[in-house]
Amino acid sequence: MATLDRAQEGRTPRATKGQGWLLPWRAGFQANWVPRDLTAGIALGVIMVPQGMAYATLAGLPPETGLYATMAAILGYLVLGSSRQLVVGPDSSTSTILGAALVGIAGAGAATDLLAGMAAAIALIAGGILVLAGLLKAGIIANFISKPVLVGYINALAVTIIVGQASKILGFQVEADGVIPEAWEMLRRLGDTQLLPLVVGGACLAVILVLQRLAPKVPGALVAVVGALVASTVLDLEADGLAVVGALPSGLPSIAVPVDALGEFGGLLLLPAFAVAVMGFADTTVTASIFGERGRYQVDANKDLLGLGAASAFSGLAGGLPVSASDSRTAVAVSAGGRSQVVNLTGAIVIGIILVFFASVLGPLPSAALSAVVIAAGISLFDFATFRAMARQSRSDLWTGLVALVGALTLGLLPGIILAVVLSLFNVLMSAARTQLVVLGRGEVGNAWRNVARDPGVRTVPGLQVVRWESSLFFGNGQGFTQQVKSLVEGAPSPVSWVVLDAEATSDADFTGTSALRDLVRWLRERGVTFVVAEPNGRFLDALQASGCVELIGGEHILPSVDMAAKAYVDQHPGVVPPSGPEAVGDVRQAASSGSGRELDQG
Repeated sequence: MATLDRAQEGRTPRATKGQGWLLPWRAGFQANWVPRDLTAGIALGVIMVPQGMAYATLAGLPPETGLYATMAAILGYLVLGSSRQLVVGPDSSTSTILGAALVGIAGAGAATDLLAGMAAAIALIAGGILVLAGLLKAGIIANFISKPVLVGYINALAVTIIVGQASKILGFQVEADGVIPEAWEMLRRLGDTQLLPLVVGGACLAVILVLQRLAPKVPGALVAVVGALVASTVLDLEADGLAVVGALPSGLPSIAVPVDALGEFGGLLLLPAFAVAVMGFADTTVTASIFGERGRYQVDANKDLLGLGAASAFSGLAGGLPVSASDSRTAVAVSAGGRSQVVNLTGAIVIGIILVFFASVLGPLPSAALSAVVIAAGISLFDFATFRAMARQSRSDLWTGLVALVGALTLGLLPGIILAVVLSLFNVLMSAARTQLVVLGRGEVGNAWRNVARDPGVRTVPGLQVVRWESSLFFGNGQGFTQQVKSLVEGAPSPVSWVVLDAEATSDADFTGTSALRDLVRWLRERGVTFVVAEPNGRFLDALQASGCVELIGGEHILPSVDMAAKAYVDQHPGVVPPSGPEAVGDVRQAASSGSGRELDQG
């Protein structure tokens, strides 16, 4: 899961010129990258084996399904994805959501074959959702998941992962359903802890965390898993009662549509498929953009929807599980010198070789070691720094993040991700609804119109109120806009003759917004106040024309700039003398006549 202390702005940069539909990542590819990509791919492939197995067990699936998913996802993204370096595969977030969905639909203790079929079906459906979204160019939806909501949800995800895997290291099975009941039962049963899995799992976890801290370039998960595998094989720890992975099926996965699972469960799989699709894409856009910026190339969010959709669909056809991007595995590939998707293709080949020739070697691998890998991934998801930053900057954002955190922990991950999306959209609406009217005056530096409340030294003209509305005018804030303008006019220390709306920051208006604006214009006219719109952009001007506002306001009162509006006011009120002196009127006239007012944007 991509760490969230990174900025989310610019998550959907435009595609590099020359990208095509197939292999779009190849734009800018250089053949001399291949030798280094091959060596990086070998290292990546070895690392992806324990991680793929661990995330499969996190979802309650046989370990080999994680390897099938990793191979197939790489091939799917390679065909349609836009990032040169992004590594996709099973991930802690999507695997945790999947595991919760499988238990919720099939019940605890369901046969692994049934769960594997359901997982493949969910992956296939999620892939279809993502591909459809890509064709509809819905990449912009990633911008509607706010950071406070996402960080709250991901911290809840970290708690869920750790609680779900801790009992496996302790050596007993927890029967409770839900993260809070599971944690309570685990605490009550600490006396049932088994020494051998605790030692093995604890040692692996310690190795991973210590290497992350002291030697971050060393793949701690690989070191821990190989050490546990060697110890288990040499000491025959399975004979002492230690749970192990067991024999993996040798050979490559077969390709098939999970017809039985689709037919038996049908619509029940749609919600978890949507959930993993949303979470996977949110993670993928962040990670792809970060590494694209570092590598000085551009990615396309819509092509990444297609690429991730193909990756998930390929995984489903191969009997795998839903997938997402991995910032940790991508970082490994980049740090090893990888420059293109040749790295991932090489890694997939390495996994295939291991499945065909060395599957039996992985049989003695302790299950507690894989749990340690997953717990380490869960720990890395915690983001307390962002909560502290939100507490300093915005209490409302802090409460939003906490609601997302508590909601995901109490309601469950599937309802939690829906709650996260709803909260994000609610935040967008509330932010626009809380827009405050800004009163402007003309500053001396650069002759720009500035906020009077922030710059008391700006010049104003008696009877002229210049205001700015820094939002679209829509159903959520239209009445707020009109009420604030009315309060300004009624509360002015001297009579107001003109109200000028600096519309540069007002991007659009819906039917409710323009209806409120018409009512305001009539209210002002009844009081002898002229309403003027200055510097409207194309979309806002189109909305004004379509709604009849231009006719009501009067075309002569739709002007290219605030300076032009101020000049028109001063010309019609020759006796006006501003408090700061007559030179202010001259400044306005000079700026307007010198062409500082821009032409109206008709596009």
